[in-house]
Amino acid sequence: MERDTEFELFFKQNYSRFYYFAFQMIGDKEVCRDIVSDGFEQTWPIFEQSKKINWTSYMYALIRNKCVDYLRREMVKTKYADFYMAMYDEADEGDGYEEMEEQITQIYKMISEFSPKTRLVLEECYFHRKKYSEVAEELGISVSAVRKHIVNALKEFRKEIAKKV
Repeated sequence: MERDTEFELFFKQNYSRFYYFAFQMIGDKEVCRDIVSDGFEQTWPIFEQSKKINWTSYMYALIRNKCVDYLRREMVKTKYADFYMAMYDEADEGDGYEEMEEQITQIYKMISEFSPKTRLVLEECYFHRKKYSEVAEELGISVSAVRKHIVNALKEFRKEIAKKV
């Protein structure tokens, strides 16, 4: 009971202080409420374990860390969105489309030059999205043989790409 009243008093005396601290870093009311509430929720189970802890300092550090984590997650989201938009913009440009078509044509040309079995393995695995084991069973070869066909084909693709760069 005493623990409950001490924590409740600590909560009432400091909630707004911690909220404004978080708000200075984040600037979003709802997010700050969530962060501060999570901080108190995380502190509640350990509140009475140690009387030596300065709980105000502990909460400031905890909330600061939660704010930094939130900002990092938002930065990753923003970078991903920017990357996606850049990819979308590139795809919309006419030059990018023509270059992509040329690359696809080159890939198909290379595939046609592979042995019939390698070509069939590539088509089944990549175009029809079959597992190596499924392809091996259909062709009557081992999974390692399928893997070997794929590895050799990818080596050839890499060689061609290296020539162009």
